[in-house]
Amino acid sequence: MTDSFPKPPIMAVPAGPGTEAEVKQGSGFATAMPWILQYWRVALRWKWVIIGTIVACLVAGAIYTMLAERIYTATARIEISRSESKVLGNMTGVEPERGGRVEAEFYQTQYNLLRARSQAERVAKSLNLARDPAYLAAFGGKAPPSSLRVMSKAELDAATRSVAGRLSNAVQIKPIIGSALVDISVSTPDPELSAKIANSWAENFIAANLERRYDSASYARRFLEDQLASTKAKMETAEREMMTYAEQQGILTIAQSDSSDPKAPSVERSITATDLVALNDALNKATIDRISAEGALKAAGGQASAVAAGSSGVTSLRQRKAELQAEYAKLMVIFQPDYPPAQALDRQIKEVDRAIATEQNQTGGSTVAQARAAFNAAVAREQELRERVAGTRTSLVDERRRGVQYGILQREVDTNRQLYDGLLQRYKEVGIAGGVGTNNVAIVDRALKPGGPSSPKLMNNMFTALLIGLALSALLTIILAQIDTTVRDPAEAQEVTDLPLLGVIPDTDAELAIDEVRDRKSSQSEAYLSVQTALRFSTSQGVPRSLMCTSTRKGEGKSTSSYAIALSLHRIGRSSIVVDCDLRSPSVHRMAGVANGAGTSNFLSGNNDIQSLIHHDEADGLPFITAGPMPPNAAELLSSDRIAELIEALAPHYQHIVLDAPPVLGLADSPLLGSKVDGVVYCVEAEGARTNAIRYSLARLRSAGASLLGVVLTKFDEKRAYYGYGYEYGYGYADAQPGE
Repeated sequence: MTDSFPKPPIMAVPAGPGTEAEVKQGSGFATAMPWILQYWRVALRWKWVIIGTIVACLVAGAIYTMLAERIYTATARIEISRSESKVLGNMTGVEPERGGRVEAEFYQTQYNLLRARSQAERVAKSLNLARDPAYLAAFGGKAPPSSLRVMSKAELDAATRSVAGRLSNAVQIKPIIGSALVDISVSTPDPELSAKIANSWAENFIAANLERRYDSASYARRFLEDQLASTKAKMETAEREMMTYAEQQGILTIAQSDSSDPKAPSVERSITATDLVALNDALNKATIDRISAEGALKAAGGQASAVAAGSSGVTSLRQRKAELQAEYAKLMVIFQPDYPPAQALDRQIKEVDRAIATEQNQTGGSTVAQARAAFNAAVAREQELRERVAGTRTSLVDERRRGVQYGILQREVDTNRQLYDGLLQRYKEVGIAGGVGTNNVAIVDRALKPGGPSSPKLMNNMFTALLIGLALSALLTIILAQIDTTVRDPAEAQEVTDLPLLGVIPDTDAELAIDEVRDRKSSQSEAYLSVQTALRFSTSQGVPRSLMCTSTRKGEGKSTSSYAIALSLHRIGRSSIVVDCDLRSPSVHRMAGVANGAGTSNFLSGNNDIQSLIHHDEADGLPFITAGPMPPNAAELLSSDRIAELIEALAPHYQHIVLDAPPVLGLADSPLLGSKVDGVVYCVEAEGARTNAIRYSLARLRSAGASLLGVVLTKFDEKRAYYGYGYEYGYGYADAQPGE
C-alpha cells in the first residue's frame, strides 16, 4: 500500500559503508568527522579523567617542590685559547693544521678533560674533601674522627675516589657557543662549598694543563737528546769512513771558492782537478802565443818574398818553372803521372822550387829566421802542454771513477751534519720553551657564593608536572577510549551498524519519556516525527505495512520507539497499531496506563478473537495490544505461524502494524519475528551496548532474513557529541518565547 499523503523532498540515504574521508548522510545527518574533532570529542568524553590526572600531577609537583632539598649552584668561567705546541717548530709536515675538524677536536678534548675522573680526584685531594665536614654533611656522610685515629693511605685513596665519583655528578661543564669560554657549574646543598669547589676546579685544571705542557717539553727534550747522541755517532762514523777511503785511494782535496765574495761557501776540489784547470789555462795561453808567432812569421815571409821577387835570379827560375809545368801538363793529357818523361819533368819542377826558395831565403835576411824560430818555439810549447793536459785529464777521469764512493760517503757525512745541526737547534728551542711555562687557560670570572637556591624551582617543577599530567591523561584517555566501545553519536551509529540513520532521540528521564512522546511540542515528539519521515523513504512503497522495533539489550528505548512511531503515524492520519511482542518483559501496557490483561500471548495460544485483544490509548486513541500473560514457552509461541496470522488479521483494519520485539542478544525471539515483518527498526542507546554486541545482534537478524530499515540512536545527549544536531533549535523551537 502506498502512502497517500504528500512527501517532503527526498534526502540522500547511504547505500553502504564508505571510507573515513567520505561524507555520509542519512536522513539529513552529516556523519563525516574531522580528525581534530574526533580527538576533541574523546577529550570532552573523558574530561574529568584528564582534569583529575593533571591536577594530581600538579599537586604532586607542588609537594615535591616543598619537600625537595635546596641545591645551590656556583659558576666559575674560564677561557681556553687555541694554541699549538712549538716543540718541533714550524717543520713542514709536523705543524698541526688549524681550523675545521681539528679546531672542534681540540675543544672537545678540553671539555672532556674538564669532565675527567682524574680532574675530580685532583680537586678532591686539593680540598681534602674526604675529611671535610662541610662536604660530608652536605652529601649525607659523617666526618671521620681524625682526632681519634689517622686514616691509612689505602683508606684515604678509597675515600677520595668515592668523593670524586659523587663530585663528578655535581659538576656540569657548559661551553658558551661561539666563544672560547666555558662555565664550570657546581651544585651542592652548601652555597660556600659550591663556590669553593667551582674555583678549585678551575685552578686545578690550569695546574693540570701546565703539568701536561711541562711533561710534554720534558719528553721532547729526552727524545731530542737521544736523537742527538745517535746522529752524532752516525756523523763521526761516516767522517772516519770517508777519510780512510780517501787515504786508500789517494784522493786529496782542497777547499776553494768560485766567487770573490769572502762569505761565499767554499767547494772541495781534488789536486788533480786543480792541476787540470791550471794546465788548461797555460795551454790556452800557449795557443795564443803560437797564433801570434805564426802571424809574425807570415808577415816576415811576405816582406822577404817581396824583396826576393824583384831579383833577376828568382824571375828566371820562375820562368823556367812555368815552362816545365806547361810541358808536364801536355804529357798528363796523354800519359799517367808514372810515365818516365813525366816523372823527370816533375823532378825538374821540384829542383826549380828549391832553387827559388834558396834564392828567396838568401834574399829575405835575418828577419824571417827570427820569426820562424819564435814560431817553432811556440808550437813546441803548445804541443808539450797538450800532452800534459791529456795526461792530467786521464788521471782526473780515473780519480773521478774512484771518487764515486768518496762522494757517497761525503754526502752521508753532510746529511748527518745537517740533521745534527737541526736537532741541536730544536733542543735549544725546547729548553727555552720549557722554562717559560706559558698557559692557554685563564680564569675569567671566579665563582661567588650563590645568594639563593638554584633548585628546586617552583615554576619549572610545575611546568614539568603539567607536561607529565598531560602525557598521563592522554595515555589514560587513549586506554579508556580503546576500552569503551559504546556508540556515542550518530556517526558512530551509522558506522557500527552499517545502516542508514533514521533519527536521533534526545535523552530524557525514563519516567517522563512517554509523556514527552505524547507532547506534540516536545523534542522527543519532534525526533520521532523525523524517524517516521525517514521511514517513508526506507522502501519504494513508503512506510512498511508491518515493522518491528528491537535493540541489542533491554533498556535501550525500543518499546518507547515502537509506541512513538505508531503514535506519529496515527497523528498524521495513518491507521496504525502497536503490538507488544516482548512476552518476557512487556512494556506497552505501562506506557498506556492499563493492566496487562489478554494480549499477544493469548492470540498465539489459540484465541482468535483479535478484536477483544485491542485496546485504545485514552489520551491519543492509539490502538495497541498488550503482551498478555507471560507464557512458559515464549520462543515456541513466537516461532509458530501464529505471528504471521496475527499480522494478517490486523492488516485489513490498520495501514501499519508496529511490533515491540524483545532484544536480540541472548534471545531467539527477535530473529523469529524479524523474518515475519516487512522491516526492522534497530534501536541503539547512546553509550549503551558495546559495538561487538551490536554487530553480533545485527548479524543474527540478517541471517534470519530480516529486512533492516535503519538505526535509531536513543537517549542521545548532544552536549557530549562532537557537534550539535540542532535539537535545541529544531526540537525546542516550539517552546521558545516570542522574540527569542
